[in-house]
Amino acid sequence: MMKKSFIILFFAMLMAWPVAARTSGLQVDVNGDGSADIEDVTTLISIALGQTTADGDLAVDDVNGDGVADIEDVTCLIEWLLSALEPQNQHVTITVNGVDFTMVFVESGTFMMGSTPEQWPGVFRNEGPVHEVTLWSYYIAQTEVTQELWEAVMGYNPSKFVGDPLRPVETVSMFDCALFVDKLSELTGKTFRLPTEAEWEYAARGGNRSLTYRLSGSNNIDDVAWYEENSEGMTHPVASKQANELGIYDMSGNVNEWCQDWYAIYPEGTVTNPIGPESGYENVYRGGCWAFPECRCRNAFRDETEPNTANKYLGLRVAMNF
Repeated sequence: MMKKSFIILFFAMLMAWPVAARTSGLQVDVNGDGSADIEDVTTLISIALGQTTADGDLAVDDVNGDGVADIEDVTCLIEWLLSALEPQNQHVTITVNGVDFTMVFVESGTFMMGSTPEQWPGVFRNEGPVHEVTLWSYYIAQTEVTQELWEAVMGYNPSKFVGDPLRPVETVSMFDCALFVDKLSELTGKTFRLPTEAEWEYAARGGNRSLTYRLSGSNNIDDVAWYEENSEGMTHPVASKQANELGIYDMSGNVNEWCQDWYAIYPEGTVTNPIGPESGYENVYRGGCWAFPECRCRNAFRDETEPNTANKYLGLRVAMNF
């Protein structure tokens, strides 16, 4: 009876929460509808029992990649779905050369990106059109990359504002950042990168815990940001202001943050996991800055500059693949 109850509960969970098919080394979306759920399990069972004929494309039916579509694929798919339904670690602490930093889990979801109503007044033309974006889950750093972390990875500190190793690193170009994430990945065995512009804004807005603030974590800028009115003309140690809904700091101030996208006008309509154009002349940066007014610290604010730019306003925050 207990086993039967568990099976009923499991299938009820799958029906309620289909899981977006993500790169996992397995072919989990058997029927090709964009999600892994109970329909994929029942299709596999029918094939394994000989009640349904495989469609000839073995990659669709062979979940575990062993060359045969059979009951082992059903077991493999169920195990994957159970794993996907487990709550993710909300915070993951990583150590590199004696320096700790924390990555925050951002659960998949859909949001309206751009100059939504709470962003007014003070919006800029390039923040539109407002469009619907769906993102799969990812991790993003709880803080901007600090000077101590940059030095632990790269062996030098390029920053203008020194004196406290917990200040964000700045005066780094897009090329510098690319070298940093590559070396950080090599040192840790994980896959780091810069966040996409959409990932950055979704995290700044609080992800699926968003309270629809104008800024990242508040409508009161002094609560969450170092900006032109309170910074005294310099950066400050990270995480010394209030965090946003996801527990992420300084997305509305301290330093601007490079994103991986080439700059372009937003698309119209609905998009999934946008990464920007394939090429361009300038890269996007996001977030407020110690030298910016409040209107340039909002969640939707965006700007661009050439990838070789390195100044005391520009730093970075890393993302990590889910």
